[in-house]
Amino acid sequence: MQQFPVGLDVSWMLASQCVDLNESQQKWLVDTGSLTERIQSMCTEFRVELIGQGIAPLHANECQLLPLPDSYYEVREVILLADQQPWVFARSVIPSRLLQGEWQSLGNSPLGKQLFNDKRFVRGEFEIASLPASDIDGLWGDVSQPNSAKTLFARRSAFHFAAQDILVAEVFLPQSPLYQQKGKG
Repeated sequence: MQQFPVGLDVSWMLASQCVDLNESQQKWLVDTGSLTERIQSMCTEFRVELIGQGIAPLHANECQLLPLPDSYYEVREVILLADQQPWVFARSVIPSRLLQGEWQSLGNSPLGKQLFNDKRFVRGEFEIASLPASDIDGLWGDVSQPNSAKTLFARRSAFHFAAQDILVAEVFLPQSPLYQQKGKG
């Protein structure tokens, strides 16, 4: 298990401003459906590995998007694995009262299952970021393998319901189908 929090302090831009994404990248980065369900449909065994959850410093770019002071939130970081391969690192910023209330038994369950089964939440616009694969080298596999992605893509969006905003950011790791040739995923 990695040391918590891993973090995701990168520069984000609105997905609508990202004109250089190919068709495969767009399919993964701006798909409004459940990423959890999509990954589950593509593998035999799906698992969520909890890296950490609790009070942690928020990045300035996260604070700008959330309506309450950062002391009202907890950070949850996980890896989504498909057939034992790490496909996605996810960092979620969640109101503490949700995690201490109706979502207190979240544990290794996918957050997407909660969000997409709760019609109170409405997803906001996607933002996209890219980061050098070397930034995560050694954390979730060897990114120096031949044909491995040199740049990793990430997306984030906020889910809104009253003052219960949740910010979810996901980095697609080198083993993810996002980096496969066209026609897959």
